[in-house]
Amino acid sequence: MASRKPPESKSVSRGGTLSWQTSDWIQLFIKHFELNLLDSTHCLPSDASDSDYRLAAIRAMLATFLDSGVDAELFAEAVGQVLLEDRHGSIEWNSELNQRRFELIDKDIQETLTPAERAELAGLTRIMREQLETETDLPMEGAKELHRKLLELAAEDKPS
Repeated sequence: MASRKPPESKSVSRGGTLSWQTSDWIQLFIKHFELNLLDSTHCLPSDASDSDYRLAAIRAMLATFLDSGVDAELFAEAVGQVLLEDRHGSIEWNSELNQRRFELIDKDIQETLTPAERAELAGLTRIMREQLETETDLPMEGAKELHRKLLELAAEDKPS
């Protein structure tokens, strides 16, 4: 059910800190979030809990980001990254984080990953991608060794 559009608000100058395009995007985003929030809470029962309203707000935020062109995977990665950074500050990629990411991937494959771990995995994946942008940053020797082993296994499995 569509909600009524809120009245237009006047633009406020930010003293040169934001471009007009950025300011307009933010204002439009807030309007869309408000509309999505009204839509997502409209169907809640009168005795809805605070938890119900929080979930509705999260759904509205996701819908607003999706409407703005951000896909669900990017949204999940960004949320995961923010959660990790809020707990630990700025994060440098290291072998401990890499090991944790592998553990979470294993749990995902085994279908035992919790929602909190899914957000953590998304955040770790985003941090890894941001910090390992170039091919020179990738552990190519290990990848080449794995590739060689996979080729050997494939050759062994081929019927003669």
